[in-house]
Amino acid sequence: MARGDVRVAATLACETCKRRNYQTKKNKRNTPDRLTI
Repeated sequence: MARGDVRVAATLACETCKRRNYQTKKNKRNTPDRLTI
């Protein structure tokens, strides 16, 4: 079992319908700032 989970789940929202349809994981240690696509 891992000591601390660095990766967090990030929910992505669709820009046309504004629904949160997609999920991805983000590593807080490598990219501490906000996820932008």
